[in-house]
Amino acid sequence: MKVIKAINNNNLCVLDDEGREQIVSGKGIGFGKKYGDTVDVSQIQKTYLITDSELQKKMISMLKEIPFEYMVFANDIVEHIKKEYSGKLNESLLVTLSDHIAFAIERKNNGMEFTNPLLDSIHDSYPEELQLGRYCVEQMQKRLGIAMAEDEAGFIAMHIINASLDTKMDDVYKITKLINGCIEISEYYCKEKFDRESVEFERFLSHLKYLAQRLFQNKPLPNAFGDDDAFSVMIRKTCAAQYKCALCIREYIEKTFQKTINGDELITLTIHLKKLTKKS
Repeated sequence: MKVIKAINNNNLCVLDDEGREQIVSGKGIGFGKKYGDTVDVSQIQKTYLITDSELQKKMISMLKEIPFEYMVFANDIVEHIKKEYSGKLNESLLVTLSDHIAFAIERKNNGMEFTNPLLDSIHDSYPEELQLGRYCVEQMQKRLGIAMAEDEAGFIAMHIINASLDTKMDDVYKITKLINGCIEISEYYCKEKFDRESVEFERFLSHLKYLAQRLFQNKPLPNAFGDDDAFSVMIRKTCAAQYKCALCIREYIEKTFQKTINGDELITLTIHLKKLTKKS
C-alpha cells in the first residue's frame, strides 16, 4: 500500500495493490508519513473500503476528530451488526454510527442525556434493530466503562434502520411514527390488542414498513387489483369493518404526512386487518 495522505497519527488514506483508495487505521501508523511512502501492513489494525466518495470525505473528516479507541469500538460494533442482522445494510452505517457514538459519549461526559420519544414505537416496529442497539449499549459499558440509558439503544437502532432502508435519518423518524400511528389506529378501531408474536401481525408490520418506505421515498405504490373491480367490491363488502379502518388509516396518513395511498393499498390493508382480527 502507498500513502495518499496522512489523516492523523493513527489513520492514513492509501492506495492498495488493486488501485483502490482505502483508509487504514492503527496506533501510530500515520506518524511522519507523507505522500508516496509505503505502509507497514503489520501496523494496520482496521481497513475501511468506502466506495461512495461523499461518505469517504465524511469518514476522513470524522477520523480527525474522533478518538482512536472510539473508532475501533464503532467498527467492531458495526461488524457484529452486519453479522447478526437479517437484512442488508449500506456502507453509511460505519460513518453515521461512529459519529453518533462519539457524540453520545461526549454528551454523557458533559452530563447531557436525551430521551427518545420514539422508543416505544421502535420497540414495537423494529425489535431486531432495538436489540442490536441494546447490544451496543452493553458493550459501551463493558469496553468503555460508559453507562447509557435505554433511550440510547433506540437512537442506535434508528441508525441501523436508516442503513437498511437506505434513506435519510429524518425519514426514519417519519416512517417509525407512521407505522406506530397505523397500528394504534387499527387496534383502537378493532377494539383489541394485536398479538405481536403472531405471523399475521409480522406480515402486517412488514407491509406497513414497505408502505412507509415507498411513501417517503416518493416511489409509486403497486396497483395489483386496479383491473379487478369485482375483487375490490367483494373485499369492501365482506370486510366492511376492516375497510372502514383502512379508510381511517388513509385519512391519518393524508392529514399527518400529506401523503396519499391508492385504492389498491386500501384493499391490501383491509386484507391484512381481516387476517389479524380473524386470528384474534
